[in-house]
Amino acid sequence: MLRTLWGVADPEQLASLGKLLEEYAKEMGISGDDEARKRLAARIMGLFNEGVTAPEDIRRRLDSSQQAV
Repeated sequence: MLRTLWGVADPEQLASLGKLLEEYAKEMGISGDDEARKRLAARIMGLFNEGVTAPEDIRRRLDSSQQAV
């Protein structure tokens, strides 16, 4: 895999991020809520843009932010 450019996902990364979005939305019970899914997608891309590129690391950060609520 090539070095990640800030804010740029290669096709493999994009597929992984999309899969993470689908799985996490389902787990959180927001699969049918478009606004909540958009917020989740923005959070995932925000973490990716901060350099958290591995799906398991993004998931950990999402989980830890859910516990803080």
